[in-house]
Amino acid sequence: MNAMTAAFTSNSKDGLVTFEMGGEVIAVSTRVLREVIEPPRITPVPLADIHSPGLMNNRGVVLPVADLRPLFGMEPKPFDSDTRIMVMQLDLDAGPLTVGVIAEMVHAVITLDAETVQSVPELGSRWPAYSVTGIGRWNGRFVHVVDVERLFETHLGLGSGHDGDEA
Repeated sequence: MNAMTAAFTSNSKDGLVTFEMGGEVIAVSTRVLREVIEPPRITPVPLADIHSPGLMNNRGVVLPVADLRPLFGMEPKPFDSDTRIMVMQLDLDAGPLTVGVIAEMVHAVITLDAETVQSVPELGSRWPAYSVTGIGRWNGRFVHVVDVERLFETHLGLGSGHDGDEA
């Protein structure tokens, strides 16, 4: 088993939830997914970064909302009947974080055979290699298996200094 296969296996042993963002199919471990909800009202936060459209109330708890599309040059898309918020519980180096991630469409919970998952090519992917544990195929489409915790730590500055509060 190579290092990429080991990383993919450790991030996907419980299954993967697939969703669409910017015309690409993304998969994250079901281990981090708490629930999928219809988008609630999102309250903008003044001076927030483009990847952070605001805050939402989820069962009486205020959570940050993340839009990962701007991080990778994906065009924003207005919410429609397929849009969902994936509430994730991330175990970051700086502490736990519960966050809502915008998904243009949530597809299904799947499993991919680790032997068929390939490493990320250096050309042709907008996703940094260190945030994608592999690329597989599902329903005739490429699936980027993303290490969402590493993505948040690396690109959203939550690797250190985060106090671990959920609200």
